Amino acid sequence: MNIQRVKQGAKITLYSGYYSIVLGFYFIFIFYYNMKLNFKAIDELWGFFSKYNPDIAYIFILFNILIGIQLIAAGIMIIYLSDFIIKRKDKMTWVMLFIIGLIEWAGLLTVSVLLKNWVLVGASLLGWIIFIIGMMLPLRYYLEKNYREY
Repeated sequence: MNIQRVKQGAKITLYSGYYSIVLGFYFIFIFYYNMKLNFKAIDELWGFFSKYNPDIAYIFILFNILIGIQLIAAGIMIIYLSDFIIKRKDKMTWVMLFIIGLIEWAGLLTVSVLLKNWVLVGASLLGWIIFIIGMMLPLRYYLEKNYREY
């Protein structure tokens, strides 16, 4: 029963990795819409800002694209680690997956809330929930399993 929970949790985190990659492509290819949403909290300032200060606006766009690339890289790591857990059920891999996912989803959710970009808050919250469900399913297995100490 516990082994099945490990496999179910790893499959859910595998889907979380795919979702992270899709969200990363959103950041890369739909950056103008995303920048408008980010600056909407400051009363439609993006058009004015990009017109009169294009160099700094370009830096914001590059930063947005960098976040997308980081999401894709983290998604690839999550997929790889989830696949490894499905095959071997290794505790250290589960811990690394937990740390990577925690940093990625919590960081993205925090930044989205601070920017008041509610589209990204919803997308980040969905990714966070999927990942947490995938991490909680095998938790009991890893806590009860005895490992050798070196």
